[in-house]
Amino acid sequence: MPYRIDDSIISNFLTTHTRPIRLSSLPQDPSSQHCPICHLPYAPQDPSYVHPLHPPDTPEYPVQVRCRGPCKHVFGRICIERHMRGGQPWSHTCPICRAEWFPAPNAGRREVLAATEIALDALARIDAADVEVRAEVERVEEALRRIREVLYGSRWI
Repeated sequence: MPYRIDDSIISNFLTTHTRPIRLSSLPQDPSSQHCPICHLPYAPQDPSYVHPLHPPDTPEYPVQVRCRGPCKHVFGRICIERHMRGGQPWSHTCPICRAEWFPAPNAGRREVLAATEIALDALARIDAADVEVRAEVERVEEALRRIREVLYGSRWI
């Protein structure tokens, strides 16, 4: 069974939990100058480039994982994305220390999100003339929005 990770989760992780680092800040031993996934040497990052969106011809440059517990490993930017898109049961973890970067894809959570969106759409179509009914509909809408925020929030990503 493939473990497809949503593009929004990958983008959020790359934006929030990685940072590009200069080649000069890496240790000078030869193994630190190469990506531990593909073993190719890192190229200097183009200063005009905006992390993490990369055009296909961008050379492999180092990024460091941050704010993910003990994992602070450095990988090539393209390799780390390729690892997450690999569809493997461990694609949501560090390939070196297996620290969990974000929870594994969860079909149940996606179903709850879909049901929440359907309920919000249905509530938006209600045209209640009664003030008390309208107030109750608005309270339910707000509760559903909070549920959606928790499910999409950083705790899950």
